[in-house]
Amino acid sequence: MKFINTTILTLIFLLFLLPINGTAQEGFFLPEGKKHGVINFELVNNLVLIPVTINGSDFTFLLDTGSSHSVIFSFEAVDSLTLNNSTVIQLRGLSKDEPIMAVRSDNNVMEIGKAKNEDISLYVIFDGVLNFTSRLGVPIHGIIGTDFFRDFIVHVNYSSRKIKFYNPKSYTPKKCRACVELPLIFINDKPYIEANIETRESSLLVNLLIDSGSGDALWLFQDEKQLFIPEEAFDDYLGMGINGDIFGKRHKLKQLSFSGFDFKNVNVAYPDVNFLRAQFLKGIDGSIGGEIFRRFNWVVDYQSKKILIKSNRYYKEPFHYNMSGITLEHGELTVVREKTIVNENIINRDLHTEIPTIISNYENFKLKLMPSYIITEVRKNSPAHKAGLEPGDELLEINDVPVHKYRLFEINNMFYTNEGSRMKLKVKRKTTVRTVRFILEDIK
Repeated sequence: MKFINTTILTLIFLLFLLPINGTAQEGFFLPEGKKHGVINFELVNNLVLIPVTINGSDFTFLLDTGSSHSVIFSFEAVDSLTLNNSTVIQLRGLSKDEPIMAVRSDNNVMEIGKAKNEDISLYVIFDGVLNFTSRLGVPIHGIIGTDFFRDFIVHVNYSSRKIKFYNPKSYTPKKCRACVELPLIFINDKPYIEANIETRESSLLVNLLIDSGSGDALWLFQDEKQLFIPEEAFDDYLGMGINGDIFGKRHKLKQLSFSGFDFKNVNVAYPDVNFLRAQFLKGIDGSIGGEIFRRFNWVVDYQSKKILIKSNRYYKEPFHYNMSGITLEHGELTVVREKTIVNENIINRDLHTEIPTIISNYENFKLKLMPSYIITEVRKNSPAHKAGLEPGDELLEINDVPVHKYRLFEINNMFYTNEGSRMKLKVKRKTTVRTVRFILEDIK
């Protein structure tokens, strides 16, 4: 799972909270007479990013069905922060035993489209480990989960990049012959579905958390009785959690099936889960993430404990790993000098002779501050590893195009598509610039 100094300053002032006058309506609600709302979302690395307003300031949040806390903020370079109505708490994740300190702040106003919650709690993390922006390349200021889904019936359309949410009391479902209904199982206020997985050795029925906050297809937690990690699985970086980076192994699952939908050669990850976390996750077999759910348009109905899904245009796309083996993140801002060719003719007249001077196709230069791209992980035996790339290398060009021409997630998309493509990367290691070449190779 993966912010910028100007945002931090805004949040500091935002969180000097004042009590709301009057009696706040409980949970999210729509204006009187309004039956539904709609918002656009951005899809980045299979993650749904939505616009959110808190106490009048605008942010971008990750829509996360797997989050039991409504909102989690992450801060960088903040030593202290004063919050009204605040309580110090501890949060745990999968990455290590030690919990991290956070602050719960109450009595905040959150708006999502036309929907409003006048008394939502913020869970504020101060140590800077939860920095999605550096890994995804777009601003992400927090996570919203259970509260939003509990109060509405939510339609998520990956094809149109729109979310519609309905007041359950006035909701009339549309007929959908191609839709399939799945019952939801709730454990600790989180939604699960039953699915069947097939390995080379066996077929197992598993409970999977519906986790739109994960960009992967499938995570499975190793179990002493049933779920074993295949010997041929490879070590890899899996993502960011509340406590920091998560590592584990990856492999291909023979088949994943639920409610008549079958996916073959599905990417599966086995996170390193220690004994404490294994005890905490007892009875939970894994999670199903955005790489699966983006292949459907879905309707989530927490109150009726069900989800309706309909396959979309992404349904038949194959599953690929990062075929370069590189994990990138934003580094420090760097000055970029861009050249522009101006085709306009400029006519200068001499005051004495009035003879025109015509100048055309002249060059202009402008300076911009752009984030650098740093390699943070290189998978062992990957094409990038064999080409000699190392963590800490700065990426300068891809196939002769300067990297500042791309957004970070656009570069990542290159590494997940077009198997067999030839890549030419210019990188900087300390003071040395070099060029490496490799071919994108999928892991079978």
